[in-house]
Amino acid sequence: MEDSKQAAVEGKVSDFAWRSEAYAWGVVALLIVAFTFAMIDRMILTLLVGPLKADFLLSDTQISLLHGLAFTMLYVIVGLPMGWLIDRYSRRMIAGVSVAAWSLMTALCGVSGNFTQLFLARMGVGIGEAGISPAAHSMIADYFPSSRLSLPITLYSIGGSAGSGLALIFGGSIVDYVSRLGRVTVPLFGEIHAWQASFFVAGLPGLAVAAAFLFVKEPPRRGRLVEGDVRTVPISATIGLLREKSPFLIPQFCASAASALALLSTLAWMPTYLNRAYGLTPGEAGLGYGLAVLIGGISGLVASGWVANRLAAAGRRDASIIVALGCTLLAFIPAALAPVVPDVTASLLLSAVAVFGFASAIALAPAALPIVIPNEMRGQVYAAYLLTISVLGYAVGPVVVAVITDNFFGDDAMVGWSMASVALVAGPVAVLLWMRARKQFSRLIEN
Repeated sequence: MEDSKQAAVEGKVSDFAWRSEAYAWGVVALLIVAFTFAMIDRMILTLLVGPLKADFLLSDTQISLLHGLAFTMLYVIVGLPMGWLIDRYSRRMIAGVSVAAWSLMTALCGVSGNFTQLFLARMGVGIGEAGISPAAHSMIADYFPSSRLSLPITLYSIGGSAGSGLALIFGGSIVDYVSRLGRVTVPLFGEIHAWQASFFVAGLPGLAVAAAFLFVKEPPRRGRLVEGDVRTVPISATIGLLREKSPFLIPQFCASAASALALLSTLAWMPTYLNRAYGLTPGEAGLGYGLAVLIGGISGLVASGWVANRLAAAGRRDASIIVALGCTLLAFIPAALAPVVPDVTASLLLSAVAVFGFASAIALAPAALPIVIPNEMRGQVYAAYLLTISVLGYAVGPVVVAVITDNFFGDDAMVGWSMASVALVAGPVAVLLWMRARKQFSRLIEN
């Protein structure tokens, strides 16, 4: 019985005869590019803290609301309905429309004239980005057998590190350049501050990526509860499954969310810290920290995905959780030290190690889901997972740092200690939750 269950999860060779190995990896590459653009559009704001505060007269807390709450508010609200659509309709079309939507909304950020308009435009970016990751994970799970799923899943997340790193590296240079231009004129919208043109540079190229999804094959759905029309599975069935598997799903989601809190609170404020602590320009801070994110994130995702795949091939079905736990243990002390050490080189090296560990742990969390979640529910369950990590990571993380800086320390120069405080709390909590998730997952697959 156990062998037959395992075979059903893995899939037969004929399940993948419709695509070549090269084609499957080509789709993963396109999804990586799409996610890279998503993170560029999401992160470009972190390099504009100085001009935003100067031209729109904003506080650190308002900046954090633009970076976190504005993006996350509708990102999480739309995420669950988006997951429902992904479980029923063409995932490649949803992915393509999502890329086009957030690209246009990012460009619209560039013509916002005040805090309210920019807040609304950032909400639009969040709506657009709500579709890409649930669609990507659902598609990848149908392109590869589960014993080989950890590597393509973690490689997809390279888009997160690559996008963040590229946004910091090139975005910082762009901000340095356009900030010297004074004001520029945009047809139909009139004059804007020069730094606002950064949003056009970040957003508009994504439209070409969106068009590429027109040429992607929609993969056949595997591991389904019922044959026939997937739309026959009601939402109540998904709610029932979430309740049934909650002893595993809750600690699994929350472990990743705590890791995201530690990582993203730092990611949002480290360029500002480097400016305030060491006097680096946006271009210098973006280059230094961008390289740390790029090198640490990509090397961690490749290494952790490879190790998890090897463990899974050896029969460890909890491989992704084991590696996520180890990566979190590696990351949280460097994350706490990076924003308080008195040397910029040491700060960047420690940041790279922190990103290596936390990005890997977050990326590995979804790899265990297809083992226990039927195909008709994966989009919705992954959307629920994204809701959890987005609320704590993107919405709460940047705000917590700003609130500690503004209200506890009362000094902008103490933003580094605020980031360290978050990492020291969130890191150990994530470790305990990964341990709990692994125990519950083992019980679940034994039944």
